[in-house]
Amino acid sequence: MLYSVRNLKKTYNRRTVLDLPEISFEKGRIYGLMGPNGSGKTTLLHILSFLDTPTSGELFYENQPVSFKEKTLALRREVVLVDQHPIMFTSSVYKNVEFGLKIRKIPKFERQKIIEECLDRVGMREFIHADAPHLSGGETQRVAIARALACSPKVMLFDEPTASVDVTHQAVIENIILDLRHDRGVDCIFSTHDRFQASKLADEIISL
Repeated sequence: MLYSVRNLKKTYNRRTVLDLPEISFEKGRIYGLMGPNGSGKTTLLHILSFLDTPTSGELFYENQPVSFKEKTLALRREVVLVDQHPIMFTSSVYKNVEFGLKIRKIPKFERQKIIEECLDRVGMREFIHADAPHLSGGETQRVAIARALACSPKVMLFDEPTASVDVTHQAVIENIILDLRHDRGVDCIFSTHDRFQASKLADEIISL
């Protein structure tokens, strides 16, 4: 089992934004999260990526209990979240994709190969020296995916990955998600308001 959740709750200022009695995600599948605004999709993705701490309840990752009181850095190296509105550093596309590799102390000669391969995979190789903050919404999303992919994650989470992009970029991003699961073996979970997109991409849809 990739993830399992028991009685998971998240509360902000006495307001419950997430309340899940039980839910599970199997390995080897693409999951689509659906639900109205405020249903907790983004909150759940942040907890699954170990970037946020639940108020109460249990989270298991690969059948092991997750202790948020201990450092979760090792888990964050395996799970990457691509936000709905990714923030690009004020530098080139190359430098943006390189960031995670430098933190992981990957040698420079290896970094260039990885960066080029990841940009090729998302169709952004020609933008390698472009100024990242000036990319369009769809281009930014694709570079963010390349930046995440460069870190060789086991799991990739996407928060509304096509909400702010045009139809052309939407099709490209959808194909990237399918490619990640079927060709690279990366487990994927994404949130969306688009029921057609969910049915097209997801092996299973979960409604919150």
